[in-house]
Order: sequence, then C-alpha cells, then structure tokens
Amino acid sequence: MKNKIFFIIFMIIWVVLVIFNFFVPKQSFSEQENRYLATIPEFNIEDLVNGKYAENLNDYINDHFILRNFWLKFNSAVQLLTGKTENNGVYIGKDEYLFEKFNYGKSEEKNLEMIATSVNEFAENINIPIYFLLAPNSIYINEDKLPENLKVFNQNTIIEEFYNKIDKNVKTINVVDILKENKDKQLYYRTDHHMTSYGTYLLYLKYCEVAKIKNAPLSDFEKEVVSTEFLGTFDSKAQVLNQKKDEIEVYKSKANQNVEGDYDGVKYDSIFNEDYLTKKDKYSYFLNGNSAKVVIKTKVKNGKKLLVIKDSYAHSFSQFICENYEEIHFIDPRYYKMSISEYISQNDITETLFLYNVSNIVTDVSLRLIK
Repeated sequence: MKNKIFFIIFMIIWVVLVIFNFFVPKQSFSEQENRYLATIPEFNIEDLVNGKYAENLNDYINDHFILRNFWLKFNSAVQLLTGKTENNGVYIGKDEYLFEKFNYGKSEEKNLEMIATSVNEFAENINIPIYFLLAPNSIYINEDKLPENLKVFNQNTIIEEFYNKIDKNVKTINVVDILKENKDKQLYYRTDHHMTSYGTYLLYLKYCEVAKIKNAPLSDFEKEVVSTEFLGTFDSKAQVLNQKKDEIEVYKSKANQNVEGDYDGVKYDSIFNEDYLTKKDKYSYFLNGNSAKVVIKTKVKNGKKLLVIKDSYAHSFSQFICENYEEIHFIDPRYYKMSISEYISQNDITETLFLYNVSNIVTDVSLRLIK
C-alpha cells in the first residue's frame, strides 16, 4: 500500500512538472553548457513515421525541462556517489581535473591521412616557410591524474605518425617533450580543453626555436590574473558539484597592448576582450572568441607577417607571438571558405603556421578542403 501511495505521489509531481514546464519561458542558449538548446520540432508525417519527430521532441523536452541545471548536477552527484568516475563523456580525475574521452580509430586515422595530403598539396603552391604545430591534450600530458586503471591512447604516436606523412618542406614542431618536462606546472585548465597561458608560452618557445627567431622571455611580460571564476567545457558536460574553478592568467606586454585588430570586419584595439570575463565562455577573452579571419597589427616594425591557420589553441598563443611580427593573420578554416593560398599572396604573408590540438584535428574535416 505504501509503495502505491509513493508511486501515485511521484507521478502527480512528475505530471505537474511536465505541464508546468510548457508554460515557463524558454531559453535558446545555455550559458552553463555553452551550446544552443533544441528548438521545438516542426511536425510532418515522414518524421513521425521514421521516429525522428519523437526523437527531436524528446531532445526539446530534455533541453527545456524545468530546473534543468539542478537535475544535471543532481544526476552527476548520484553517479559519483555510486563510484563512477565518468559522467556524460567526461572523466573525473585526481586533483579536481576533468578529462573528455578521447577516441582514435580507423575513421580518425583516415581523416588525418586526408589532412596530411591536403596540407602537402597546399604547401606545394606556397613559397614561404610553413610550420605545423600539433599540440597534445591534457588527457595525455596529465595522464597521471586520470582515474585509476584508465589507459589512454598515446597522442605522441599520433603526432609523430601525422608528421611522418607531412612533406619535408613543411617544418614540424613537436612540443610533447617540453610539456612533459614542465608538467609540474598547470599547463591546461582543470575544467576546459584549452591550455593555460603558460602552457601556450611553451608552444611559443618551441615555435621560436624551430623558426629560428628570438623568443621573448617571461620577464618581458606582466602577468595578471583576470578571472578566478572560470568553469570550462568539461565542467559544462560533467556538471560536477562544487567543482574547483580555474584561474585565467594573461601575460601583457608593450607588443600585445593597443594593437589594431580586425575581427571579421569589426575593429577592436586589443587581443583581449574583457566583456567575456563576465560570461560563461571566459576563454573567448583571448582573441575575441571564434572568428573566420582576424588581423592584428602590432607595434613591432620589422615587415614580417605571420599567417596562423588554426583552431582555438591559437587564441591564447596570440599574446606571445605579437612580440615577433608586425602583423599576425589568423584564419579558421571551419568558417573561412576562400582560397588561403590567394590570401597569402594578396597580403604579402612572410610565414605560415598551422596550430592545432590533437583532439580537435582528428575529427576536423575543414583542413581536408584547404586550398
């Protein structure tokens, strides 16, 4: 009898929540999860018959369920209490580090082969120095912080195999050793897939070494903590209760201050945008988030112009590379669909750097179309 009463009460509460859910205001974007939420599906017979309508409707209900963020965190807490070390594709590691699952199989390997072919064909038409820097992820460099008995794919093997497919006229930069030598420092955010500013400074050092240019010592910069409230993409997925927040540090100098910036046609006199520090997506403080094309004109006067073909690992990297070039052009092939070869010629680019991270490049199809 008690079980029946409990079941009836539970169902009444559930039905009331579902009904009430249809009347509360709906959001189109979740700052907590940093993604757009599902919209109510448009009804048609075909989708109803093949089950797609029911699937889309379920996504809509899940995305807009009342107190969604509370239920996500509650579910995560229950999972952890039962001994699970993974939630929603994110591992809960030691020292409050979070790690997204990394998969590497035949399809990812094939994608890298196609990217290598495209990069080689692209390089044949370019008569300036070209560099490729493929950075490993936290799940590899910080594997000692993973849950017990969890093994991950050796990303250095992926990097070396990819570099072996790249023609010799593209100079490759392996940063694994310098990152492992400095892993006692925080090179990656605990809650996000990006590297910290110090982590990307190490990438900058290796780039300068291979490119044979003088690096700027850290003593040339003024370090500043601009946020102590950063919770990144891993936190958005894992929804861990009382997750330790990250600090965002920035290194400012004369070269990276008061620049002339053009972000897809919008002018902004900095590579840092403080508006993002009050938002969920705080990493977009660097280089104003994702843009198809960014052009930065620094105070350096040496006639050198660098094109960075990149993913978002280059955003934090930008604060250091301003020391060495009069102009830095950033192109994201996911959004920029014009000929990059022609762009290089038209803008008198003197050097080109590909800067990507392993987790992103293994599934990125945009580089396969580079021309």
